[in-house]
Amino acid sequence: MAHHLLQSSVPPSPNQIDLKTWNKIIKRQVVQGNTKGAFHSYQQLQQSHTPDNFTYPVLLKAVSNHSYRHIALTLHAQIAKTPFHNHMLVQTSLLNMYSSLRQIHEARKVFDCMQVKDTVAWNSMLDAYVSFGSLDVAVQVFDEMPERDLYSFNIMLSGYAETGDVELARKVFDEMPERNVVSWNSMVLACGKCGDVGGARKVFDEMPERNVVSWNTLLGVYLNNGLFDEVVVLFEMMRVEKNVLPDYLTMTTALSACAGLGLLEKGREIHVYALDLGLASSTHVIASLIDMYAKCGCVDSFLIVFYKSKVRDVFCWNALISGLALHGYGVVALKVFDEMLLRTKPDDITFIALLSACSHSGLIKEGQALFESMETDFGVTRRMEHYSCIVDLLGRAGFLESAYTVIDTMPFRPGRSVLGALLSACVNYRDLEIGEKVVKILLTFEGLNDGDYMMVSNLYASCDHWDEADRWRAMMNDSGIVKTAGLSSIEIGNRVHKFLAGNMH
Repeated sequence: MAHHLLQSSVPPSPNQIDLKTWNKIIKRQVVQGNTKGAFHSYQQLQQSHTPDNFTYPVLLKAVSNHSYRHIALTLHAQIAKTPFHNHMLVQTSLLNMYSSLRQIHEARKVFDCMQVKDTVAWNSMLDAYVSFGSLDVAVQVFDEMPERDLYSFNIMLSGYAETGDVELARKVFDEMPERNVVSWNSMVLACGKCGDVGGARKVFDEMPERNVVSWNTLLGVYLNNGLFDEVVVLFEMMRVEKNVLPDYLTMTTALSACAGLGLLEKGREIHVYALDLGLASSTHVIASLIDMYAKCGCVDSFLIVFYKSKVRDVFCWNALISGLALHGYGVVALKVFDEMLLRTKPDDITFIALLSACSHSGLIKEGQALFESMETDFGVTRRMEHYSCIVDLLGRAGFLESAYTVIDTMPFRPGRSVLGALLSACVNYRDLEIGEKVVKILLTFEGLNDGDYMMVSNLYASCDHWDEADRWRAMMNDSGIVKTAGLSSIEIGNRVHKFLAGNMH
């Protein structure tokens, strides 16, 4: 009967459907992401049946995000009036729901009210604290657990991995009575998060088995540490071994490395590979392809990728606008933004790309209008990056007083990127007065870097204050800071060769 009703195109009367079949219908709707349909079925179910301990866990999973927060609370209130409010599966589902809603105190209340707690319930509470970032409380829960399984250890290990606490991660890893691929992946991540790239590779090489997450984790470690060459080499190693097929994340990481290196031919090769595997239709891959072609200077290619794609999300639109900004097509970027508004809602990254486009194209009024409207018209909160962009926009155009006013009226402390944008403009326009105001703010930061010292030195040099310029250079040398050497690179035979100033070979 259940199979017939699930497949039938003619909807039966609610009274004809038994409770078991209703639960299957609701579960299918939840799996398909049809939360509205699932709750409609739930209402129909109640016309002839009483929901049971299989109905509620499925519905609780469906409302475990902030969009359905009020429905989630209402559902909990309904459950409280039923005989199933003390059922362990229902209570564990409630705990998980509150954890997903990031209401950790409510999750703990549910946990404390449970008369019987199995290992699944303990793990759910442990995972809630780890996900919430409360590792100290998670340790207490972990220590109190009457029994631990592999999942318990993996939860703690992943918590330490995400925070980059490699010592405690290693301690848990070494104490584990058994390990699976998840355990090894977390250890790779832990090493990578603390910058121990060599340690991450050592763990990876020692793994008894690897899945696509293993490869993606190490690829991500290399990418996040700026080792783009290693990303490409590992990606090729993965292709040669053929034991694990890459997924969309593998492709986006490899393409990001190509973008960072300017490896156009390798990027094209990965594009073809993604097409062969059926991954090129992923919006994440599309966005990465646009970014790669843009950073490799191929305007036509990234436009073709975008306009040939059948599905475009905000990441794809943002990548397109960023690519146009990079190549100075500010007016076109603004037109694309108008087109975007007809199809999807912009986010904070959209406005960073737009402000950058205006800055590189000298579109002062348009940039200021976007900056002013992003909160009022689009509900996008301004971040440090947006202030950096507007200061850069005004600074490039010579409106240094206006740029300084933006910094002076920011709702939070200006970061180095904001100050650097205005200081650079002060050097270009030889404005010592505002430049020294910026330097005064910069000196409130702990520890100046080589870029800070050189920018201040250049400020004084641009205004013919040579003694002060030399003094700042001497201060940099006395502090032991060495100016980062300039680097050039060329692509030969799918490999990037790097050259420092002064290299002869």
